[in-house]
Amino acid sequence: MTSDDQFFFDYLASIPHDVRRYSLEVADSIDRQVDHAAAVVRETLSQQSWLPSSIRPSPRTCGQVGPSSRSRDFGDRVYEWILRNRAWTAAIFAFFGTTCVLYYGGKKLHGKRRKARKAGNGARKEIVVIAGSPHEPMTRSIATDLERRGYIVYVIVSSVEEEHMVQAENRADIRPLWLDLTQTPSPSEIHPSLLGIRSLITQAQSPMPGVPPHICQLSGLVIIPSAHYAAGPVATVPASSWADAVNTRILSPILTTQLFLPLLTLRSSSSSIVVAYPSISSSLAAPFAGPEVATARALSGFAASLRRELRLVQQGNVSVVEVRLGNVDLGAQYRPLQNQVAGTEVLAWSTQQRALYGAQYLSSIEQRPVASAGPQSVRGSSARTLHYAIFDALEPPAKNLFGRKKAKQAVLYVGTGSRTYSLIGQWVPDGLVGWMLGRHRVNGESDGSWERV
Repeated sequence: MTSDDQFFFDYLASIPHDVRRYSLEVADSIDRQVDHAAAVVRETLSQQSWLPSSIRPSPRTCGQVGPSSRSRDFGDRVYEWILRNRAWTAAIFAFFGTTCVLYYGGKKLHGKRRKARKAGNGARKEIVVIAGSPHEPMTRSIATDLERRGYIVYVIVSSVEEEHMVQAENRADIRPLWLDLTQTPSPSEIHPSLLGIRSLITQAQSPMPGVPPHICQLSGLVIIPSAHYAAGPVATVPASSWADAVNTRILSPILTTQLFLPLLTLRSSSSSIVVAYPSISSSLAAPFAGPEVATARALSGFAASLRRELRLVQQGNVSVVEVRLGNVDLGAQYRPLQNQVAGTEVLAWSTQQRALYGAQYLSSIEQRPVASAGPQSVRGSSARTLHYAIFDALEPPAKNLFGRKKAKQAVLYVGTGSRTYSLIGQWVPDGLVGWMLGRHRVNGESDGSWERV
């Protein structure tokens, strides 16, 4: 390095910093002016038609340069931050993803508007028939809820007392329906008691003068057998109890379904057959519950067979849904005031039967996983879960992305213990299930423990 060069660098180092800053700003200003002039020339040339298209520049506005560069700079900074903080990035994405899933999923499941569809004139058009005794709290609870959601509800009655109970609800759209199952028409005919409903779903109905008429729709049949069964060893259950279980809880639902099938398949609109029954004892094949287990399994087999049979029909518009019930608390207004003390039926047995079954039977009552002492001692899930399940079983099936109808869920578990005991009965070994039901409580000898009653 010569002395002149050294002198030049020393001179540069002596320039104040503010002068250097000013010079840099001037240089940047000159660069911007040159870029602006180049952009103007480029824009002018791009608009000249006399230039060949091969050499004509594409139009470009100078206003696009600043924001795009700034956005690219921001995106680069975000990307670099993500690479440096991968753990924080994963935690943030997991938090927001979980929040969105819980919010929108809960809103979709629990915020669903469960209302019956109405006719174009605003009148009710969907009809539901409930085949259950009005004496049963579950029948009255379901009928009241469906009427509140916009259905026209018919409750099957077989006596004047039951008709008065339905009329005592004092609701215009909860109506009694007399149905004599002993009067069975030919398969090609409609039962005389169902001609009124047939008229509603085939002929236009006008709610009042001046209102356009509409045609009603039979949306479903809800079968609710009585939940009260004779309990005890098979040897002690009288023949009348077996006959009552078979006739009123198995044969009656089957005949009722048979009578309504011509109406359910009369039109192409979708409808449902809902069969609700207690499932805990039948899932575990509980001892001393022969009538209940036989009834529940018979109804389940009938529903499964009917479901496959209706799927073979070309329209396929009738769905069969089983509602397997656990413990459901219908509310204080449906709870009985007094309940029979569990185990007192042992006193009606013979001496030999008490000696043979007494100890084991009383032990099974203590370990029974159902409300053996009545709803006053065992609380189940809210009645709202039952009402939601019945409504979901009645509503038309949803459609997939391709517009095709989805198959409804064949089995719905409602109430505390319904699904749990179903899994236990399917997968847990029989010996362990027997231990749960109280098999280990006694030694098998007659020790007079039944006298505790």
